[in-house]
Amino acid sequence: MKKIALIILLHLSAAGLYAQTTRIPDFPDTGEELSSYPAVEWLKGGAITTFDPDKTYIVELWATWCVPCIAAMPHIAELNENFKDKGVVFIAQDVMEYDREKVVKFVEAKAELAHINVAFSGAEGNEFEQRWVKGAGVNGIPQTFIIQGNKLMWQTTPYMLNEKVLQLLVDHQFTIDAAKAVVSKKD
Repeated sequence: MKKIALIILLHLSAAGLYAQTTRIPDFPDTGEELSSYPAVEWLKGGAITTFDPDKTYIVELWATWCVPCIAAMPHIAELNENFKDKGVVFIAQDVMEYDREKVVKFVEAKAELAHINVAFSGAEGNEFEQRWVKGAGVNGIPQTFIIQGNKLMWQTTPYMLNEKVLQLLVDHQFTIDAAKAVVSKKD
């Protein structure tokens, strides 16, 4: 009996050491600082490495194989068009795929992405995947991150974004509760 207990204790200790060495970095909680963007390859638009505290960033996680992501692109493109001159920067961040050429061809063919910053995260285990996808607990896409004033304001989906929600951000009146109230109202 003592041998079994010792074996179990050794296995648990080894598992604990493994978990400590493979720990996923914590992603900020809502309201916490988020001032830099991980290393990615920028396919369209200017490279963003740090967030300007005077701008609002909408980071959309998507992939070429993700039907809901593709379905949301016209909506995101329209919001980008309506808010690009109001300090709102949209980033279409490709995730969960590693075929760069496939992504480049997709981006070139999608008119909705013509005026949006587009980034490719790259090979498996890349910095974006580790810090933002795994770190934030993302297990499905599309997923949206809103950053304003170098703080994570909300982790949501593109379906929770509309002009009224973005206007709350522009007017510095945004709260998650206010955004949910705006989205739930029927026009």
